[in-house]
Amino acid sequence: MKKLARRKKENDGLDGWSSSISEELRLADVWEEPTRGRCKMTTADHHDWITFHRVQFAQAVTATERSFPPVPGAKLSRLGPQAAIGADGRPWPTSEFWGGFSIWASRAEAEAVLADPVTAMPWLSETTAAWHCLAVPFAHRGEVNLHGTVESGSAIRPAATDPGGPLAIITSAGFDVVNTETMPRILKFLASVIDVIDWFRTMPTNLRATGFQGRYEGRDGITFTLWKSDEAMQQAAYHPGHHRARIDDDRAGLMTDRTSFTRLRVLKSHGDWDGDPFLA
Repeated sequence: MKKLARRKKENDGLDGWSSSISEELRLADVWEEPTRGRCKMTTADHHDWITFHRVQFAQAVTATERSFPPVPGAKLSRLGPQAAIGADGRPWPTSEFWGGFSIWASRAEAEAVLADPVTAMPWLSETTAAWHCLAVPFAHRGEVNLHGTVESGSAIRPAATDPGGPLAIITSAGFDVVNTETMPRILKFLASVIDVIDWFRTMPTNLRATGFQGRYEGRDGITFTLWKSDEAMQQAAYHPGHHRARIDDDRAGLMTDRTSFTRLRVLKSHGDWDGDPFLA
């Protein structure tokens, strides 16, 4: 397993974009020793709560020109533009679709935001559609930069037991160094992320799939997917196909320098993400 000590990044703005669809989870062996970080489980009532937010602005917003304040009271709040690649092969900073998540120490805090998201995030008044959910993480593994430093298996505190319910997956990925030598690998990865997200969206068992950039915050980017069942996710992720090929490339050292995954159960949701994801 890699040491957490990292070389100083030569960041030209691409590092930390990553919407890692190539996470290393495998349902059949989730408790095995991972190659990147140890699976972290905690005692009951000592876990994080997650609120996820996907929004559509009335007009496209450019990340290099606009930033959003942290959600008050959250341990962490992230927001970024939807993953897209420009004509030059680099991440495109402008989108009408943005999304991200906040981490909370208590259910009460998370519930309050879900009940009244506009008070917590006043900029929601600029949106034409928004979807919000409350979720419990029950597994987290890998290395990720969410809080400003790379953490191994500890960035999100999962519950000790699986509470059951609809399955959501958050993945991330990142790069240690961005320079002319690593750029071809990074650009290959960016293109593969978009390809896999688009592929997931064609599946009747996938409820929603998206990715959001993190490079403008100096963090790893994320993907967020919703599934009809655990079995559907496993079939899509680990059987032959676009995603399986990306995992194989990543494990061969051809893609990212770090990845993570978090499995969550959605407890509540409301709003509009191309309608209601849970109403077919």
